[in-house]
Amino acid sequence: MISRSKINNGYFGPRAIFDPNYIPPQVLFRKKEEKTLFSLIKDSISDNFSLNILYQGIQGIGKKVIINKVLNEISTDQKKTVPFYKISVDCKDKTLEELIFNLITELNKFANFNLKFDSIIISNISHLWKILKIVSKKINHNLFLIFNNIEYLKPNFFKKFLNLGKELNFSIISTVNKILRGNTLDFLSEFDIKKKLNYYNYHELNSILQTRATLTFSHPIDKDLIEFITDLIFEHYVPVPGKGIDIFREIYPFLKENHTMEQYKMLEICQHQFDTYHIEDEFNLLNYISEEDILTIIFIDNLTNIFLKKSKYYIKLTELKELYDVSCESLDYDKHLDEFNHLIKSILRIGILSPSKKHLINRKQRLKNDSLESDYYFMVINPYQLKAMVDAIFGNV
Repeated sequence: MISRSKINNGYFGPRAIFDPNYIPPQVLFRKKEEKTLFSLIKDSISDNFSLNILYQGIQGIGKKVIINKVLNEISTDQKKTVPFYKISVDCKDKTLEELIFNLITELNKFANFNLKFDSIIISNISHLWKILKIVSKKINHNLFLIFNNIEYLKPNFFKKFLNLGKELNFSIISTVNKILRGNTLDFLSEFDIKKKLNYYNYHELNSILQTRATLTFSHPIDKDLIEFITDLIFEHYVPVPGKGIDIFREIYPFLKENHTMEQYKMLEICQHQFDTYHIEDEFNLLNYISEEDILTIIFIDNLTNIFLKKSKYYIKLTELKELYDVSCESLDYDKHLDEFNHLIKSILRIGILSPSKKHLINRKQRLKNDSLESDYYFMVINPYQLKAMVDAIFGNV
C-alpha cells in the first residue's frame, strides 16, 4: 500500500512521454519565448494580419511544445478574441503531393467543400496546389498553419507556402531542426520573425526531466537516476529535453513497476539512444588499463566493486579519495594528494569515469589547488565489462 506522503499529486500518466503533442502545464525556462509568441499571435488575430514565423533549434529542444501551448491557451480564450483554425503538419518523410493533400483534407474539415477526394488523391502537384488555393480562400476564420520539420522540404517550394500565406492572409509557424540542414532556410526573406532556441544548462534540463517524471509516474522516481540521465545526455548528445523523454519511454516498463533501474542497464540503453555513444573496444581498453601501474589497476578494481555491490549511479570525490587510501594501504604505499589527482585524471582520460555537472567545483579553487572539477563522478563503462578486464589483467600478472 502506498503511503499518503508518497502519492504523486502532479501525476498525469504515460501520455506525458508517449504523446508527441502533449502539452505540459508549464514550459519551463521558456517564459520569454512563450510570452513573445503569445503577444504576436494575439495581435495577428485582433488586427487581422498574417505572420511567417520560424523557430530554429535542434530536434527535441521544445520548439513544437511552445507553439502548441501558446495556440492552445489562445484557443481556450475565444471569448476575448476572434476564433481561429489551426492545422499542424509534419513535413518529415512526406512527398509534396502528400503534404498538400493533407492540408486540403484538414481544411475540408472546417467547411465541407464537396471535394472529390478519389480524383484529388491522384492529382499532380500543379492541380493540388490550385485546389489548396481555392479552399484556403473560402476559409472565413483566421488560419494558422504549423509546419514542423521543414528541413525536409526544398526551400524554393516552401517559399510558395509562405507567399501563399501573405496572399491569402493566413499565418504560418514553422520549425526547423538545425542539425539536418545548415542555414539554407534561415535566409528566406519571406519569414517575418526568426527565433532560435538555445540549449539548456545542466540544472535547467534536470529540472525539466524531474518535472516530466513527476507527470508520468504515480510514484517518486530516484533523483539520482534523473541526474544520471541528464549527465549522460550532456556526455553523449546535446542538452535538450527530447532525448531525456526518449530514454523515459524506453525505461518506462521498469519504472512503472517501481523497480530499481540499475546503472549498467542504463548504460546498455544509452548504446541504443545515442548515435555518438562510443566506448573503446574491449581490446584497446584492456591495453590502456594493463599499461597503468599496479596502484591504478587495484584502484580500478576497487572502484568497479563499489559500483557492482551498491548499484549506484555516482561516486563522490571523497569516496574516490577513500578508495585511493585503501588501495595504497593494500600495497603499503605512501599517500599523496598530487598522486591521487593524477590517478583520477588518468581514469578520466581512459574513459572509465566522467565528472558530473550537477555539482562542479569553483574554477578558481580548482586552479589554486590543482584539484578536480566535480564533487561527483559517474562510470561510463558497464562495471561488469570492466571487472572482467581487470580480472583478466590480474590473471596475467
